[in-house]
Amino acid sequence: MTVTYYVNSPRVEFNADTPAYAVVAERIYVHPYALVDVWRLPGYPFFIALIYIFAGYRNWMAISAMQGVLFVLATMEIYVLAILVLKRTWMAFLIGLIVGTNIILLSYVKPIMSEGLALWLLTTLALAVVYFIRTLRLHAFWFVVLCMVPLMFTRPEWLYLPVPLFAYLLLVAVRRGSFRRVLLNALIALACIYGLVGSYIGVNTLVNYYPGLTAIENFNLMGKVLQYNMQDEAPPEYAQVSRQLDILVVRVDRDPYHVLPYIPSLSKNDDLPAGILARNIILHHPVEFLLKSIPLFPPSLIQFYDSSRQNIPGPFDGPLVFSTVSCTVRMCFFSSVFPGGYSCAAGEGYGLSCWCWRWGQLCCWHFTHWSSRFWEATDQTIICACILFSILC
Repeated sequence: MTVTYYVNSPRVEFNADTPAYAVVAERIYVHPYALVDVWRLPGYPFFIALIYIFAGYRNWMAISAMQGVLFVLATMEIYVLAILVLKRTWMAFLIGLIVGTNIILLSYVKPIMSEGLALWLLTTLALAVVYFIRTLRLHAFWFVVLCMVPLMFTRPEWLYLPVPLFAYLLLVAVRRGSFRRVLLNALIALACIYGLVGSYIGVNTLVNYYPGLTAIENFNLMGKVLQYNMQDEAPPEYAQVSRQLDILVVRVDRDPYHVLPYIPSLSKNDDLPAGILARNIILHHPVEFLLKSIPLFPPSLIQFYDSSRQNIPGPFDGPLVFSTVSCTVRMCFFSSVFPGGYSCAAGEGYGLSCWCWRWGQLCCWHFTHWSSRFWEATDQTIICACILFSILC
């Protein structure tokens, strides 16, 4: 299916994020030590720079093709996960087929953006977690950590993953009588991971004068505030800014990328004041924010937004259109048939912990990110992985 999709549309596809990634990748290509950037984390630009080294400078076709290879690897990892858990080849093949023929996923993997790399890193992490759960060996735990770090520095939403994931692994260790050994390594790993994050933020502050991980979070948070029409909930000192936002929402739209340039007081310093205002509103009105988020959460499991690109007819348009429709049906099926995490195979409820972890991560992304493109594209695959976790545990 991957080969068919690429043959049907062989041209390289770009999107609005590509230029920013390209700029950082070129800087890393010339100066490999210059990993810290205000707007983009180094994971995906570093991936691009590596391909520059082996395939030639600005070889976009090679980058897109490599992302297709990563999608195939991710599909194979899901297949291996199914074999490890279900121990039935035909069921593993069925799950791998569901993922491998997902045209919606492929439509986000092929363009020059970070989704393809993030998808592979996420499935590799899932496989590493299953391997640790089956063995409880320390080298397997540190393999989990090794898989987690590049994912965190590719997509910023995974910054919050280590704490709930390690809590889940400690729960498994308690059941197996290895709590103390795993606890010590988990604490060391957390110190290393967040020490690395803190160092990155420190360098970002000293070099780029931005005291944070990435400035994109400012757009995401302000976008949620505008989406929920909560700009009037700002403190009294922001009254004038709130009025400006009310006017711009009517005259322009609710897109923070379109609105913030009209308000210099919010867009200065890499839009840091906009992020501070948005956090202030959300933290002082958490119940309202949560209530406005909940109705949007269930539809996000089955909705996706195709990128705005011109459709160029190819030789396999008919079969691919049929596969796209079937992908949507399957997404509806997974989100309705698997709403919980009870482990039917083991007859225990510990799978609920992992299922809560998955839903918690999705909620965290949904509540804090204005653009839910990544989750809308990859949610079905992660649901598959977490179903396997639940059965295993």
